[in-house]
Amino acid sequence: MTTVFVKGLGLIGSTLIRAIRQKHPQYRIVGSDISTATLDFAIEQGLIDDAGTNLYQADQADFIILAGPVSAIVKDLHDLAQLELKPGVIITDVGSTKQTIIDAAQPLIERGDIFIGGHPMAGSHESGIQAGRVDLFKDAYYFLVPTSGSKGVSELKDLLSGLNVNWYLIHARQHDKIVAQLSHVPHVIATALMTQSAATFKDHRELLKLAAGGFKSTTRIAKSDPTMWSAIMHNNRELIVQQLDEYLNELQSLRQVIAADDQEKLFAVFSKAKADREELDH
Repeated sequence: MTTVFVKGLGLIGSTLIRAIRQKHPQYRIVGSDISTATLDFAIEQGLIDDAGTNLYQADQADFIILAGPVSAIVKDLHDLAQLELKPGVIITDVGSTKQTIIDAAQPLIERGDIFIGGHPMAGSHESGIQAGRVDLFKDAYYFLVPTSGSKGVSELKDLLSGLNVNWYLIHARQHDKIVAQLSHVPHVIATALMTQSAATFKDHRELLKLAAGGFKSTTRIAKSDPTMWSAIMHNNRELIVQQLDEYLNELQSLRQVIAADDQEKLFAVFSKAKADREELDH
């Protein structure tokens, strides 16, 4: 019987489990989490067949999925390297940065275990096992970072086929630069805008509730899990700072155009941004 071990039953981990359960109901799923309430919920809902903590039964698994924060994934990889795993096991993760994780997986890779980095490019500001759902990543891109040629890639795609995602194979450094611009910097911007707005209305916080759709859409991701995002900033800080500097230059340039009341330039800037954004929808 194929056994799947999943460590971390939060939003992403539980979504993967739901997809595996739906597509491969005959597979045995072992869940690991630091929260007893989460494990109890997973058992009660039939999401997993057995529950434990740390790397409980990971050495018996055909697939190992690490779905915690990046810092936890790095520790898990070091701990897995101390275990004798099942021959042919395929190990993957869902971390938002890849180079740090690939580096941590080197001892496993060097002894012949198959490690494929993974990262679904979708999510939610909600968190926890109850927020997971089988269609959370539907039609989104799912990065895969193979480390042993194509070995294990088709098997991992089949395991997670219930997610109905678009697979995108990529190198770790390239992945980290892309997500720094498209995911990490937007989170910094949302956080900064929310922080600055809260400070502006600190004496009349009720005024924040006057915000309409534009403000709410722009700052929605500031509601995400701070533990996860602190770890992301730590592990991809070089590329985030680099992309953030470019953004600040752009912001300063736009500020100067507004201060100069250069209507022709403003129209050109807004028109270009409008066209670029509309292209995303096609």
